[in-house]
Amino acid sequence: MQKTVAARIPVELEEEIFRFMKEEGLDKSTAIRRILEIGVGEWKRRRAIELYRSGKVTLWKASQIGGVSLREMVDELNRLRIITHVTAKDIEEDIEAAKRAEA
Repeated sequence: MQKTVAARIPVELEEEIFRFMKEEGLDKSTAIRRILEIGVGEWKRRRAIELYRSGKVTLWKASQIGGVSLREMVDELNRLRIITHVTAKDIEEDIEAAKRAEA
């Protein structure tokens, strides 16, 4: 299911969209959808990292929120020099999540 969304954007942003369209060989609607997907994905990863950094979620939960694998989340945290702490609770949650995924 798709929804139509209208938004006013600066001329400079529209120029970037046209550049993206040309480089990727896309029509305008597809280009805008792709750019939004990229932006939302980046926002999810940043939000997940901040929640992990503040101790509000486990590493596993951060990877789920960020929409990336556990390995990708660990790699990103390492790249940002954020220390990862794996607790017994984290391992228990990982095991439970794996069991649910198999079911």
